[in-house]
Amino acid sequence: MQNKIVKNRNILEIFYDLYQDYLLQIPIAFYFTLSFFTFFTNTLFRTSSIVTLIIMRKRNSLFIITFLLLTLLTQPLAEKHYIAKPSFSISSSLEIGWHLEQINITGAWEITNGSEDLIIAVIDSGIDFSHPELASASWVNVDEIADNGIDDDSNGYIDDVAGWDFTSSDNTPGPEPLDPIHWHATFISGIIAAPIDLYGIAGVAPDCKIMDIRILDEFNYAGTSYEDFGNAIRYAVDNGADVINLSLQYYANDSSYYDDIVYAISQNVPVVSVTGNTWQPTGGVEYQSFPGGYDEVISVGATNITYAKADYSNYGLWTELVAPVGDELYITLDHLINSTFPPTYYPSNLYGQAIGTSFACPQVAGVIALMRSVNYAITVDQIREILHDTALDLGMVGFDEYFGYGLIDATKAVNETITRYGTSPVIAEFEKSNTIISITLTIFSVIIFPLMLRRKRKTI
Repeated sequence: MQNKIVKNRNILEIFYDLYQDYLLQIPIAFYFTLSFFTFFTNTLFRTSSIVTLIIMRKRNSLFIITFLLLTLLTQPLAEKHYIAKPSFSISSSLEIGWHLEQINITGAWEITNGSEDLIIAVIDSGIDFSHPELASASWVNVDEIADNGIDDDSNGYIDDVAGWDFTSSDNTPGPEPLDPIHWHATFISGIIAAPIDLYGIAGVAPDCKIMDIRILDEFNYAGTSYEDFGNAIRYAVDNGADVINLSLQYYANDSSYYDDIVYAISQNVPVVSVTGNTWQPTGGVEYQSFPGGYDEVISVGATNITYAKADYSNYGLWTELVAPVGDELYITLDHLINSTFPPTYYPSNLYGQAIGTSFACPQVAGVIALMRSVNYAITVDQIREILHDTALDLGMVGFDEYFGYGLIDATKAVNETITRYGTSPVIAEFEKSNTIISITLTIFSVIIFPLMLRRKRKTI
């Protein structure tokens, strides 16, 4: 018995030294794994019963048990958890619109619907979250206290609980009595995140959250300077956006916001935009519209119900992917994408059809969110490569200027993410919580654990 006690003491002392010198620098997931392994090996070599171990070897296992509890208690302090969970349920044929069928969404939903911790920033005209399909879709800045007049999270924006309005420089990007919004961003948001609930429509990534950032005026034209457009992109990145949707066209090639797109990519945040529209009688033309024209941005064109290029969709060598929306010269409304209209805009009609590459872009953003929900560690380059390789080739064989690499395929993209890179569904980011965890663990290692060792020595 004495030899076993001495052996235990040495193991604990060695672990204590390693812990002090090195383990405080390692994420909390490692502590949990190491603690569990130590507990398991103690159980394996001493007794086949964990209950017996705890009863008969209280002192030997006290450190392990305490450490496990400490790990579990501190784990929720991590700021984000990205968890992919299969929650697909049979939906009505009306809820799964023709565009969702064309991008092969249901197979992806059998794997993941996204995650409430994955955030898609919609930098656009402001969103009306009072729509029943969007009531649970809004991102909330949990580090900010509403209406206290203080910048609680020190991000430079006061009371930005629900995003930011760069057109009015206030914390209400959604509709206000004296500051109405256009329907554009609300329509986009339904395409992304409307729930699977057997009612209305379903979004591509129904479990994800949307960060509302407004830069367009009530007529859907630019409402800010290029510099503030750049600030909006940087706001999205710095406040946790995982994908950025820019359904914007005909901006100039300007470093005032381009540098912020580069910043987003450097932080591994994909940016998705559009090839742009040219309406009848001209129809889509070869024209490099920005921000979609930048190499760093995933530029998306539109197709119609017959898999042809939509008649208004601009094109060129910068076209990377396409997604289904419908034609301007449509035959029936059923041939157009259906989504959500703001109750404040159309009180008597919460759903409707629209056209434009603006509504192809959020389908790609949603698929990227699904991909990141199964493996958050994948890089922007890896995401683009998978989207290229899994797209349905349209037009000429291989890449072409009209369809890019082809029509996005959600199921293939999600499956290919898992095939190539595996799954890493839980990722914890430590920023402010690092300090709390480090202090807690340091108190344990400096005060509690030495006392335990001292008691051990007295028993020898």
